[in-house]
Amino acid sequence: MQTTIRNTAAIVLMVLAVLLGSAAMLGSAAARLADTPGPLQSILGPLASDPELRRVLPGTLGTELAARITALTAVPQILAGPLESAIATAGGALLEDPSFRPAWDATIESARADFTARLQAAQDPGSGSPAAGSPAEAEQVTLHLDLAPLLGSGYGTLHASLQGSALGAVLPEAIPATPVLLDTGWPRADQLPTATLNNWLSLARGASWMLGGAVLAAAAGMLLATRRTRPWALLAGGAAALLLGTATRLWVGSLGSAGTEDGTANLQGLVTDRLVAGVAGEFGAATTILATGGIIAMLGGAGWAWLASRTPDAGPRG
Repeated sequence: MQTTIRNTAAIVLMVLAVLLGSAAMLGSAAARLADTPGPLQSILGPLASDPELRRVLPGTLGTELAARITALTAVPQILAGPLESAIATAGGALLEDPSFRPAWDATIESARADFTARLQAAQDPGSGSPAAGSPAEAEQVTLHLDLAPLLGSGYGTLHASLQGSALGAVLPEAIPATPVLLDTGWPRADQLPTATLNNWLSLARGASWMLGGAVLAAAAGMLLATRRTRPWALLAGGAAALLLGTATRLWVGSLGSAGTEDGTANLQGLVTDRLVAGVAGEFGAATTILATGGIIAMLGGAGWAWLASRTPDAGPRG
């Protein structure tokens, strides 16, 4: 009976080690996404040279530019056509300007910092906005890109190109730098609610402790198991890693899969689709390691068990 309990505990410890190790790997990826600039830059940064972005972004900026200009000044009807053409030209020129890529990168980093700040505010409303007890607390926190810096650059290009013309004379010197928020709609409330995401990130930031716990649990499991049971403990851990890696990959791949069918039709869909694919890719490496490591451990455990079955039993030594 004591040997059975010992071996059962050993297998449980091996499975626990896999769970802790998996949480450490996935948590580390999540913490990097939320807390460091690199991952989100690698996901959305290449859009700066993407042909689809260059097709849809000038139209988005042009619509907002036209709305702000007409709100600030009365443009004569005779100049409405030339203004529309000038705005379209300025939007295209902005994308070719050397300052566009740095501005796009700054927009991405600003979006990441804003996202984590709003997550923190949702977790601890007393620390800032929204105010405690307000309905905004329950709102889903999603990633927003503020296009105001790009809009300001576009207007600067437009104004400079019209200097000395009749149209340039009626345009304001500057436009308000109020936010122009592009809501990606991700993460979705039905898939990853803000409260759940905050809880997971709190755990993810302790990834080093989970990794240490995984090492201790694995070592304790192998030491506790009897010689005959150690291969089966290894096989159980491998099976747990394979199942967990496969399930996580399927779950991550499903995030954001609905609601983005028109991904190439507009700027929001394009950015959201790239974001969802990039996040899945960030976690993909961890899930691949888990699944591959699980297969190797299962094969190793099975081979070890086969060799042990062909070796004369010298008793239940530890």
